[in-house]
Amino acid sequence: MIPDKKIFDLSDRGLLESIGNDDQTAFKEIYQRYWSKLFIYAYNVLHDKDVCEDIIQEVFTNLWLRRKSSHIENVPAYLYQAVKYQIFKQFRQRKLITIHPEQFDDFMSKYKIEELIEYKELHSRIENLISNLPQQRRIIFQLSRNEELSNKEIATKLNISLQTVKNQITSALKSIRNSIKILPLLFF
Repeated sequence: MIPDKKIFDLSDRGLLESIGNDDQTAFKEIYQRYWSKLFIYAYNVLHDKDVCEDIIQEVFTNLWLRRKSSHIENVPAYLYQAVKYQIFKQFRQRKLITIHPEQFDDFMSKYKIEELIEYKELHSRIENLISNLPQQRRIIFQLSRNEELSNKEIATKLNISLQTVKNQITSALKSIRNSIKILPLLFF
């Protein structure tokens, strides 16, 4: 555990590492940093204080419960995404879509814009990972995905065995999957 005086100086990433080691003080610091911002975000959509407090409590409870298995890269993005998921869940559970259609439409239009931004960020990250693959693996992967060549066509074009092509594509996909930590709360 980190002494209280130093906990305020830690970055979100440092706090997450401490939380992963069961540091309740670090958890309280993350809670203090983000609770009010997340509440305001939820309240602007739902306009129900009690429901919003429950949502924020649920998000932080899940953060604590998943402290050992989470691979969070960006704390605010993770927390806001979790709140969005809980808001959507509220709309679904309470059938607020029919009660407050304008709020639901507003929420969904904002979500679509943020989803597009998240998609572009993810796409850019994947492109960066592909560019960092070993040269032969990158070429094979790009021929397969970008030029849509079959494994056999790639093998013929590069004068390598079909099995090498399969192995390189499998390795590329595995490398990309292992390098990307997609937030578990992406929900569409």
